[in-house]
Amino acid sequence: MQNAKQTAGSSVSVVGLGAMGSAIARAFVARGHNVTVWNRSAARMAPFSADGIACAKGVADCIAASAVTVICIDDYDACNTLLHTKAVESAVRGKTLVQFSTGKPQEARDAEQWANSHAAAYLDGAILAYPREVGQDGLIFLSGKSKAYESSRGILDALTSDLRYLGEPIGAAAGLDVAILFYYICTHLGLTQAALICESEGVSAELLASVIADSSPSDVQEVRHLGAAIANNDFSKPGASLGVYSGILDRVLSQAEDANIDDQIPQFANRILKRGVQAGLANEEIVSLIKLLRTGST
Repeated sequence: MQNAKQTAGSSVSVVGLGAMGSAIARAFVARGHNVTVWNRSAARMAPFSADGIACAKGVADCIAASAVTVICIDDYDACNTLLHTKAVESAVRGKTLVQFSTGKPQEARDAEQWANSHAAAYLDGAILAYPREVGQDGLIFLSGKSKAYESSRGILDALTSDLRYLGEPIGAAAGLDVAILFYYICTHLGLTQAALICESEGVSAELLASVIADSSPSDVQEVRHLGAAIANNDFSKPGASLGVYSGILDRVLSQAEDANIDDQIPQFANRILKRGVQAGLANEEIVSLIKLLRTGST
């Protein structure tokens, strides 16, 4: 399946051809880059081979083919199984690896250390986009040495119009990715409880969703305001204070009791907010809770 002529002169290699990896490889091809790909399953490579795109025989051959290799494997454990071999450790010397596998900051630090120990440059990244958005305007974060970023930026620009470099601390991209995903999870938990409340009172979930969507511009403004409050450690100008939100939770819990619906989610939030009130934060921004969380006193 390997096309030796193309492999020898590739601009970029892609290891991992799942939905996201395939989208990444196609975006490079669309931008005119000469691409080499590899996947554990030959079936995933078949469409690329049919289109005349170089398909390497193995991971080491794929990495050796290009100065820059983008890795898009499920997680770091699976990736490490592929990379931590003598053949790959020889192939990565002088190359730049760009990791888009899902992981946490410590795994990014370990990966950078491994790459550097084998004379390879390393960037860690996170893609906040669906595969269909790759090559367009999906948000992509990268962290790592600035020299590695600048040398590979011309290639990586093919993946999005919104490529953001977070600086040299290698854990930054994974940390931001985990943080944003956790924010979404908590938002969706709130939506789930909100829908439960609406159901108990005969209000449709569609109406709930439409009202929330209509208020989204003001929500974005509020998130920016709260982010600035945390950054400046100034919580003295709340639009709605922690005490106000605590009172709202009291009503949410009371409604849950009246309607005989589950209250696990609001009870979880209530425990944290009440600690904030007890700590004297009632008149501050709700995000002033971070002062307690930093010290683990909640």
